[in-house]
Parts: sequence; structure tokens; C-alpha cells
Amino acid sequence: METQPIPYYDNLPDFLKVVKSIDSTNRCFGIFPFEQFGGPGEIIPPFRSSTYVAALVTEGSGTIHLDGVPYCVKPGTLYALRPWTVRAIHKQDQWRGYVMMFTSEFVTKRSVLSDPMQEYPFYRKGAQPLIHIAPDEVAELYSQFELLDREFSNQTRSKADRLDLTFHLLQAFMIKSRQIYRQTLSAIDYSQPVSLVERFQSLLQMYYLPDPNQVNPVLLTVHEAADRLHIHPHYLSDILKKYTGKTALQHIRERTAFEAQNLIRNTDLTVAEIGYRLHFDDPSNFTKFFKSVLGVTPRAYREQLYALAA
Repeated sequence: METQPIPYYDNLPDFLKVVKSIDSTNRCFGIFPFEQFGGPGEIIPPFRSSTYVAALVTEGSGTIHLDGVPYCVKPGTLYALRPWTVRAIHKQDQWRGYVMMFTSEFVTKRSVLSDPMQEYPFYRKGAQPLIHIAPDEVAELYSQFELLDREFSNQTRSKADRLDLTFHLLQAFMIKSRQIYRQTLSAIDYSQPVSLVERFQSLLQMYYLPDPNQVNPVLLTVHEAADRLHIHPHYLSDILKKYTGKTALQHIRERTAFEAQNLIRNTDLTVAEIGYRLHFDDPSNFTKFFKSVLGVTPRAYREQLYALAA
């Protein structure tokens, strides 16, 4: 069993080859009908990827887990994912529609904006990633996917022209999606100061990825997070409580427990090794933390998993 708890892919060809045995020569963009991505009952275990995702499910149902949170997929589901979100999918039946993947590089090298993805609320950290839309909206966006697919694969154009055209069609798609997204979630106040929340949640998401430059990793605390964000810890917690309903400490504890569960489920690491991987200085402190959050010790949690699998 691998010691990396959740696979992560930093380019599109590697992800497609490993997950779906699809060869791709373009490292930055891909678009596929869902029929190419498995059939009824398919389960895709947790993984991370460097790509943004935009997908439209016109038929089919199931569940997509994002950072451990389950979301219901049904006909008329539009979802948008940020890079490095922990993703897992369970299809109850055949999904139809399209899934599109692209990297930040694909967009930024062709945009005049320094951070073009901030123009789209569904790609902001902490945004609602999945919405259910009306049939006429499904038809409009599906036609955009078809056009993107057709132009991206049009071999009568040069590769450079195809990619430039694909970029502009992608912008048109996202502008239309933005309008639908805002109308669907009209109760959300888009004027709220989300920058700090986004930066904190991005820090939390990236903290547990392997970092060869991290010589002396430390346990993430509210003070440590606030120091990295250059703000006062009390202010950080106040803002998070106001806009997410949870304090900084609650977010950190939940994320640490989530990573610990993944390590226990998906690796053969000992409890002590998992504690060190998560930057606890002593295995007993890790055990106390785990039990305080989940009500059982790490060892008991693993034994429960073994019992369920037997």
C-alpha cells in the first residue's frame, strides 16, 4: 500500500492516464463526454489534481465528495472545482454530459488579468461548488460544451489557433455560467470580504501536501495560520466565524482530522507515523487529538475499518 494517502497529479496527461487510461498530449486543457469516464456503479477514490474543473451532468445520479463533504448529483447538475480539492465520485448510474479540465497556466498565459479566475465566483475558495439548474439553462450550457469540444478537436486548424479559440470559448462559457450561478444563488451577498477567508482556506488545503522545502514542519495552530496571513489571530477567527460559521480552530481541527482519517484508511503507516506526518511532536498528543474530535482512538478507528471490510 502506498504511503501517500491521496494521489495528486500536477498535470493533465498524468491524471488522465492513471485514472482513465486516456492519452492526452495537451498538458493544460481537456474536454470529454461523461460516457468516456465510466459507467453505472463506478467509484473513483479520493485524489487531488492541479486542474480546474467545469462539468455538466445532463443525465445520471450519484455523489461527489469534495474535501470530505458529499454533494448530490442529479440531472441538471453544474459543478466547478478548484485545483487541489480532494475529489471522490460515486456514480449510481450512467452519467451523461461533459467534463472539462484546464490548468491555471492555460488561462493566465492568454489573459490580460493577473488573476483571471477571481472573475468567477464559483472558483473562489469557499464557494458553493455545485448547483442544480433549469432545463433551458442546461440546454444553453450543453451547447457551449459541444462547441468547445468540436473546436478543440478541430484538426483543420493549427494547434495554436485551436487553443486560442478554445480559450475564448471557455471565457464565454464561464461568463454564461457566472450569470446562471448568481441567479441560482441570488441570496448570497457577493460583496462580502471573502479574500481573507479564501486565503485561510487555501492555506489549510495546501498545508498537508508534501513540501520538500519544508525543513522543520510545525503543527498548524491558529497563531501559526494568522502569522502566515499577517493578521491577528483574534481577527482571523472573528472573520471566519462571521462568514463561515466556524472559528479558525474549528476549521483546523476538522481538516487535521480529515487528513488523519485518510491516512488511516489508505496507508499502512503506524499511528505514530501518521501523527508525525501531521506534524504532531508526540504520538500520544495525536491520539488525544483524534479521540477528542472523532470519539475513538486512531487504532480503534482502523480496527473498525478492518471489521467493516471483513
